[in-house]
Order: sequence, then structure tokens, then C-alpha cells
Amino acid sequence: MRLFRLIVLQGVALAIVVPVVTAAEQGPMFEDRVHQLLKTYCWKCHGGEARQAGLDTRSLPLLLKGGKHGAAIVPGNAKQSLLYQKLVSGKMPPGKELRPTDAHIRLIREWIDGGAQARYQKRPLNEAEDPVLADNARDWWSFQPPVRPPVPEVREIARTRTAVDSFVISRLESSGLSLAAPADRRALARRIHLDLIGLPPSPRELQVFLADTSPGAWSRLVDRLLGSPHFGERWGRHWLDAAGYVDTIGSDNDAGTIKPATGIWRYRDYCIASINADKRFDEFLTEQLAGDELVKWREAKDYTPGMLQKLIATGFLRQARDVTYAPELNTADIRHQVLFDTLQTVSSSLLGLTIHCAQCHTHKFDPIRQADYYRLAAVFTPSYDVQNWVNSENRHLFTVSQKRKLHIDAHNGRINQQTDDLKKKLDAVRARASARVAARKLTALPESIRSDTGTAVKVAQEKRTKVQAYLAEKLGPLLKVTAPEIDKELTVEERQQTAAHQARIDLLNGTRESYEKIQALWERGPAPPTYLYRRGDFTTPGPQVVPGVPAVLDPAARLTRIQAPPEGAETSGYRLAFSKWLTASDHPLTARVIVNRMWQKYFGRGIVTTTDNFGFSGTQPTHPRLLDYLARELVESGWSMKHVHRLVLLSAVYRQSTSRSTEEWDRAVAVDPDNQLLWRMPLRRLESEIIRDSVLSVSGTLDRYQGGPAVPIKSNADSSVVIDVGKIARPGDPFRRSLYLLCRRNYQLTELGVFDQPTVAHNCTRRDSSAVVLQSLAMLNGPFVMQQSRRFGARVRQEAGDDRTRRIKLSFLLALGRPATPAELPVVETFLERHTASTSAEIAIDHLCHMLLNTNEFLYVP
Repeated sequence: MRLFRLIVLQGVALAIVVPVVTAAEQGPMFEDRVHQLLKTYCWKCHGGEARQAGLDTRSLPLLLKGGKHGAAIVPGNAKQSLLYQKLVSGKMPPGKELRPTDAHIRLIREWIDGGAQARYQKRPLNEAEDPVLADNARDWWSFQPPVRPPVPEVREIARTRTAVDSFVISRLESSGLSLAAPADRRALARRIHLDLIGLPPSPRELQVFLADTSPGAWSRLVDRLLGSPHFGERWGRHWLDAAGYVDTIGSDNDAGTIKPATGIWRYRDYCIASINADKRFDEFLTEQLAGDELVKWREAKDYTPGMLQKLIATGFLRQARDVTYAPELNTADIRHQVLFDTLQTVSSSLLGLTIHCAQCHTHKFDPIRQADYYRLAAVFTPSYDVQNWVNSENRHLFTVSQKRKLHIDAHNGRINQQTDDLKKKLDAVRARASARVAARKLTALPESIRSDTGTAVKVAQEKRTKVQAYLAEKLGPLLKVTAPEIDKELTVEERQQTAAHQARIDLLNGTRESYEKIQALWERGPAPPTYLYRRGDFTTPGPQVVPGVPAVLDPAARLTRIQAPPEGAETSGYRLAFSKWLTASDHPLTARVIVNRMWQKYFGRGIVTTTDNFGFSGTQPTHPRLLDYLARELVESGWSMKHVHRLVLLSAVYRQSTSRSTEEWDRAVAVDPDNQLLWRMPLRRLESEIIRDSVLSVSGTLDRYQGGPAVPIKSNADSSVVIDVGKIARPGDPFRRSLYLLCRRNYQLTELGVFDQPTVAHNCTRRDSSAVVLQSLAMLNGPFVMQQSRRFGARVRQEAGDDRTRRIKLSFLLALGRPATPAELPVVETFLERHTASTSAEIAIDHLCHMLLNTNEFLYVP
């Protein structure tokens, strides 16, 4: 039976007439060899770094789509194909450096004549790229809009100060635990000063708070610090971390080379001012994502302050590593990486998702499709158009409008013309005086060599004879005329002329107008087509996509559609539409992500510990109802971040002690060893900037000047990084807050680097805190701490006088926010006596101050 079936099948096969097509007739496959040839000869202008005439040659569908001259190829007919015609005629590629060989042209002809075969044909998105979301995809907690939960009832009602306490105590009580006792008022005052403004309280500030024993004293302190201009500096640094802020352009891989991003400091100052003003957080985000789309800045005669601030705000989108200022690095792959890095910063800092995982394929864990990634990319491609690129050195606007800039340039041009004329007249007067001096010097030479020497010095060096070279070398210096000699030679009339010319030049220069650069993002032309890249490779574009957002973050019945701009619109409006979606009151992530990050700063870790990953592979929230409560509070308070800060700071949870009795500690550790339920206040080490700023504050040298260009730093040959005092603008710049020092990706000031100042590959939503030997060495032997210890000692001696006990108390009060205890006082007195015996009383105090700066108590938040 089996043999019979085989015979029948063979007979059927023989009966079918199959046309035989030779490889030569079919032609080569596009992906095998043609793709690489077009990459070599065509992509520079049509698909890689440019899209001239609208033509993109990276795939067969794009070749068939063609450009403004129509399709680039006619399958089956190379002679009628524009691409082939241009190659054969030698018109393309332009220039003579890169010419296609005859063999390569023949291969392209064979491919076209053979039907232009390609594995990838025009098609819609497939199931792998754009799968249908599962019915339960939106069931994950972070993909559902936060709903205000009821405030739970607790037994320990006496400890509750705000709703925050009810949520935390409820979890503690269910585990048989309770809050720690309240911290003492000195510790609380130091804690909140460091947390809110990043500086320790002064003795006067401590005294005022401790003396205020009336109800509401803590609330008044909270409000005072929330209103401090230093609040924006401290919390602005947190935001700048998440934004990936640096003061340089590029990858910053060379310690000795610094490429400043001129004017980017304005974005830093914008963030500080916005946070101080408690700008609505939804408005804060919208301005950073689409400030240029909010105002008609292109047609403005002059920028209003608000218009300028909105343009500056888009500096948020200028933080990616961009080395395209270098011609050899201004390539399509690096341009794409700038776009992809920007998407990663946006998604991790604002959405709290690892959306960049979907660049090459649909996300392996979260319901984020590869198509979602490229739809989101399409939101930003009108500004980061890889084929219509502005390199990082030229991607800037100015502090004045284009119309105003043209006016200023013309005005300054007229001044240049007048001053140039005056300088020529000035030079002519001085040239005549110089000639007289030179003539006298020449006359002083022996007559026999006078003429030859005069001729020798006038002949160009490379044209001198041997004799002339000798005379110029030996006698030429005697004939040189110096500026003082010219000044002395000027006649009274000539002096009057030069003074008049110089006065006129100074007067004209005083009327110059100026403007400066701002690092901003804007759209330079119509939105380009955006394609899904197969396997994430820009050289293999797939189906075209339209701007959009991850569908899983929308309700199933209300999917967001970002519409194409109307005819004649100045911008696409894509980023503005995205920001409105992001700040919608029911968005599942935005409010959660930012209040979680705020919680992390106060308690050492967020309610969700993976602050940039709220997806399936992230951690579950320890207090999910509290997170949703705070998120709703943020939105319903008009997006007021200070309102949420106040809720947390007034809570008993924030005000509890960092320690407990041994018995309570052992019981709590047995139930909750990681303190996730917050049965005590976590002990937190100060961040790098706050350590340095606290040292400066305690020593009395801190310069509190705010804003402006970054303080320059430099790398030394010994690998240390220090402030470049030779380039500072103000004498106090070396003592400014660390926020204002030039921020680099990889090379930070040594005092900051050893204390975990982050390297900024993309951005930083959570800082690490390590304990390494270099930290102790920097605090014990580092020149900065040694110098500040001496200044700290000088301050103590000046303010406390000669009394040793007063000096000790003041040293402790300044450094630790408390006086020395009765147990510490005799120990310290003995320490000072021994040091005084071998050195001096002054040096002994310096050593005491140095020791206090090295204590854990100084380095940690109480």
C-alpha cells in the first residue's frame, strides 16, 4: 500500500509543469548583496544621514515609494529605473572619491531586471511587532489608574498626625509592630534641614526652634524650610538626577577634555526656580517636554520672560550623550542612539518603565509592544530627525528672538565697522611714531652695515640670504620697537589723536548689545516618517508607524490617538499631545512615579524600591494604598508637590527615631528584618553634595550665591579632580554649593566622586550609598577637608573666645547640631590638653574640628 502511494505521488509530480527560473533571470536577493551596495554608495544622502529629494534607499518598499522624482526602481526594467540611470551616468554618488565598480553596477542591474526580489516586502505590522494585548494585560497594579483609598482606622490613634501615619501604622499593627518613639527635637531639626535644604541648621536656627514650645512649632518649621530658596536647590538636584543633567556635551570619556554645553545651566536654574515656586507638576512636565510648542516663539519680535523660560525648559530633552559635534561621529547610528537615549530617560524618569527593552522586540516581561516603542519614538522624531540632523554643538537657540538677534547683529556690525576704522587710524598714528624710533635706532648702527641691516630685517625670514639672516639675528633685536617706546615718542598732537580715537572706540563698544545660547529642543521641519526597525536595527526599517503611546497604559475603551498636525501648523504638536496624555488626572503612572521618588528621598527607598521599573519585573509596593493615596493627593491638590511634601513631613512616621530599645529592636527585626514596614526611621548617609556643602557651612565659608554658569573644574595628573581656580568668575566660587560645580558624566570633583556621585550614562533615579576606604581617606587626609577643618577651627576660636569649654560646645553644636554630652566633655578636654602640650591651643581646636567632621554622626541624617 505504501509503495502504491509513492508511485501515485511521483506520477502527480511529473504531471505538474513547473517553469524553470534560473538564478540569473531571477536576480540576486536585496538583503544578500544589494542592501550593502546601496549602503556604500547611496545611504549618505538617501537613508543614513540624509533623505535628499525625499528618497530613502534602505529597503525595497522605500525604493518603490521613492522620492519627489517618483519610484527609484521599476522592477524588471533596470534601464527605466532612476536608481540605475544615476549610477550608470556617474551622477550618483556625487564626487569622485567613491565610484561604483562595473561589477557592482552589473549586480544592481541584474537585481532590478530579475524583479527586484527581497525577503522583506511592504506589509503591515505583524503579530510579533504589534500583538493584541491579553485580556489581563491591564490587571497589573501599576497599569490601573490610582484610586483614592479610604484612610484606614488604627488602634494607635494618638500617634497619627496625617493620613500617612494611618496607612503605615495599619500595616505595622497587622504585623504586631508599632512606630518607634519620636526623635528628639534637635535631631528632628537637623534631619529636616538636611532633607529639605541640604544644609545643617545654624546654632541660631536651632535655638529659635527649640525655644518655640507652642503648638504648631514643627509645622511652622516645615513651612519655613519649604519656603526657603535653598529648598529648590536641594530638590532641584534630585530632579536633575532623574533628568540626567550634565554641563557637558558628549560622552565625557577623557578626563582632561571638557566640552561644555554652553547655556545648559539655564535649565538647571529653571528647575530650581520652578520647584521653589511650587509650579504645578503637570505644568512643570509639559514645559520640559513641549515648551517650544506652547508659545509662538518663531514669530515673536521679542521674547517675554515666560516664553524664554518655556524654551529653556526643553533642555530636559537635551541631556542624552551626543557626540555628533565631531564630524567623524556625526553618523546615522550615533544620531539614532541620541534619540533612543532620550526615550530611555523619558520612560525611566516619567513613566517608571523599562520601555527601551522593546527597541529590538516586544518586551519580554511587560505588555509593551515593539510597535509601542517606535510609536513613542515618532513623538520625538520631528525634533530628533536623524536624516535632517542638527549636531549637538549647533543645536541651540538664543536668549533673544530671531528678529531681535538680526537687529542686534546688524547693530553690532555697524559698531564693528566704525571701531575698525578708528583702530586703523589709531594704528597709523602709532606706526608713524614707531617708524621714527626705528629710524633713530638704525642711525645708531655703524654706517657700513646700516643699510644692509635695515634691508635684512624687512625681508621675510625664509627669503633672507645667509648674510641677511646673520644681520637679522645679531642686530635685529636692537632695532625692535616696544610699546612703551612708542608711547614716549608720541607728540602732543598725536597723543590727543590717539586719546580721541580710543575714547570713541570705548564709547561705541559700550553701546553693543548681546545675547547668549540656550540648549533647547524644537522642530526644524515637517514630521518625518518613522519606521519600526526590525531587530532594532536602523538599517532594516520595517512598517511605518504613527505617533502613539503604550496602549497598556490607556483604558481599553479609550485608546489615545495622536493626530497629525493641521495644514500649515508650525509644529507637529506630538510632544504637546504626549505631555497632555502623561499628565492626565487618571494616568496610571505619572503621579505614582514622582511621589514614590519623593518618598525614597525621605526614607532611603521608595514604596516601590525599583523606582524606574513599575512593570512586572519590578518590585511590588510595600504600601500600595499609601502610594495611591499620595498620588491622588498630588493630582487633587492641583499637582502641588509641596502639599505632598508637607503631608509626609508632618507625619509621625517621618518624625520617629532611628533607634529602639534592644527588646523592641529584636522583636521588630524578627518580623520585618529589612524595615520595609517602617517600624523605625531608616538611617541614611548624606549624599555627596550635602557632605561637601555641610563642611563648607560648618566652617563658615559657604558662598550661597545662586544660579549662573557652572563653576569650572579640572582633572590633575594624579587623577584628582579639583575646582579650576584659574577660570573662576567670582572669588567665592570655590565655596559655592556643589550643585553649581560643573557636572560631568564621568569625572566629578574628588570629594563628590568618593561619596557615590553618580556617573551619568543616561540618568539616575536612585543613588547608591557605599562604604569604601577612599571615603575615609578623603575625609582624613584630603586637602579640602584639611583646609576646611582649619577654617572651622578659626571660626570656633573667633566666636567662642579663649574659653576651652565654650569652644568644645560650639564645635559640637556647629558640626553635630548638639552640645557635647556630659560624658563627652571631659574626654574632649583631655584630648585638647594633650594636643596643646605638643602643638598649640589653636592647632588642637583644628584637630578637634577635623575629628568631628569625620564622625558618622556628621555624615548621616539623624
